[in-house]
Amino acid sequence: MTAKFIFWDCDSTLVENAKLHWEKHLAITEKHGLSLPSEYHDLFYHNNGQQNWAALQKDFGFDVPMDQYLKEIDDWYHARVVEIPLRPGVDYALNFFKENGAHQCVVTNARGKSVRPMIENKGLMSYFDFILSKEDYPERKPHPAPYLTAHARMEELTGQKIDKQDCIVIEDDPYGVTSAAAAGLPVIHRRLNDATPPAPEAIASVYTKEDFLKILLG
Repeated sequence: MTAKFIFWDCDSTLVENAKLHWEKHLAITEKHGLSLPSEYHDLFYHNNGQQNWAALQKDFGFDVPMDQYLKEIDDWYHARVVEIPLRPGVDYALNFFKENGAHQCVVTNARGKSVRPMIENKGLMSYFDFILSKEDYPERKPHPAPYLTAHARMEELTGQKIDKQDCIVIEDDPYGVTSAAAAGLPVIHRRLNDATPPAPEAIASVYTKEDFLKILLG
């Protein structure tokens, strides 16, 4: 694959942070006297912080102000960001594309205040031309708006018309795969675990480091 423009999702694609994201909500809700049931795990994984706060308020009468809650979960998370490893093969891929003159960016459903400090603290900023977060588009994945916005931003940045077939998106979440495919961009589904079903819109679905690098760079 000879992609010239690489669009990375962040959470659970660049970094293995799904566990820490769940734990931040457990820790802060517990601090405020709420034991968050485990069945909320999947909902909280797909949602951003504001949506999760709204679910807490609706389902449990959670009375902590949203801005306070978001600050507390961000502070808890960023204090532990050094614990988060990159997903296997990501460091090699980032360096490969940088050394070969490809343009890379991040396209995420998460809030900028949540994502940017993590990317900065992991020393990844130099790989990316830009980072787009939930504040940058009117709809969230699985809507195509995030990737349509990113493609337009890349064209503006490079000053050229970019054939979508010269691009590749890397996503862990089927919602993200749907978003990229709906925007007309080829997408690799880097599954969160080996048992996750392949997303049908992806051009390939992989889990291991070896399979990931083979399909991405082979």
